[in-house]
Amino acid sequence: MEVRDGPCSGRLILLAASLHLLMGAQALADPLYTAIDLGTINPYTGAVPNGNGTITGSNGLTYAFNPVQNDLPAQWDRVSQGVPIVQPAPVNGPGTNGNPNFAFSYSYLYAMNSQGLAVGINQYGVAGHLENSEVFLTQKQPNGSWGTPTPLWPGLQYFDEGNPYGLGIFGMTPTGQVLGYGVANPYQESPAILYLYDTKTQTLTNLNNVINSVTWTNSTNLPNGQSPYWNLNSPLAQFDSSGRILVQATQGYGGTPHALLLVPQGVSVDPLAIPEPATWAVFATLIGGWMAHQRLRTRTRSWRTAVSGTGAALRDAG
Repeated sequence: MEVRDGPCSGRLILLAASLHLLMGAQALADPLYTAIDLGTINPYTGAVPNGNGTITGSNGLTYAFNPVQNDLPAQWDRVSQGVPIVQPAPVNGPGTNGNPNFAFSYSYLYAMNSQGLAVGINQYGVAGHLENSEVFLTQKQPNGSWGTPTPLWPGLQYFDEGNPYGLGIFGMTPTGQVLGYGVANPYQESPAILYLYDTKTQTLTNLNNVINSVTWTNSTNLPNGQSPYWNLNSPLAQFDSSGRILVQATQGYGGTPHALLLVPQGVSVDPLAIPEPATWAVFATLIGGWMAHQRLRTRTRSWRTAVSGTGAALRDAG
């Protein structure tokens, strides 16, 4: 692992991602990231005259950052009919009390890229009892239907309240990378994991492990209890169409969060030589968007109940 300090580019840290394989998947290569410390002040996004997006750190340096555009076509927005499921309804589950009509499984789509690849969440369980949820991928077919879904990661099992818990989706790139969060074990309460799935290599990367294994300092004279490693203490993230990822991490296990820009191998890590753009706060906007999204999901709860017969609204934040 290489650490280098550049006079014009801020601190750059080379990351080697730790991969976890899905069922039958093969890792073709370890993706490499360069992490750029944007400072402790909330970074700002903006745009340059050619329309490309930017992000500016408290160090005054500006980098390219074009948030993913994953708007669903109107016919699939808030629609579960025709969307594939990962797990069938547990009609023989113990919570049905002999009535299979209490069992349910339904899905809705969250985002779709320009190649017709969509990511969604499947909810399944027994009404009034335990429920599970899972993020999945599915490909739009030439005849308009959806292909067999590929499970990506689960959320936490919970008592049926109609709202999946412990998982979410941040978006998908045109090349088929999906960013979101979930858990490793759906039956054990644990901190959320920031996940990246790559459809080309069929690999799932635990970004918590990646970031938490990188040192922010080479000093050997740290105060007692101070860790030299970054700590990703929140699954909040933003995703760029070229695969850049913006996260928050602390130096060790406390202190003021820093904004880290993860730049994948093959994408430029050089700052842009442009005037300061019109900007707005990134994480403040993201948190506000999450709150609005939760309110929207709450308002649509009655709609989902009508569609599924037993389900209800989804909220994305765990």
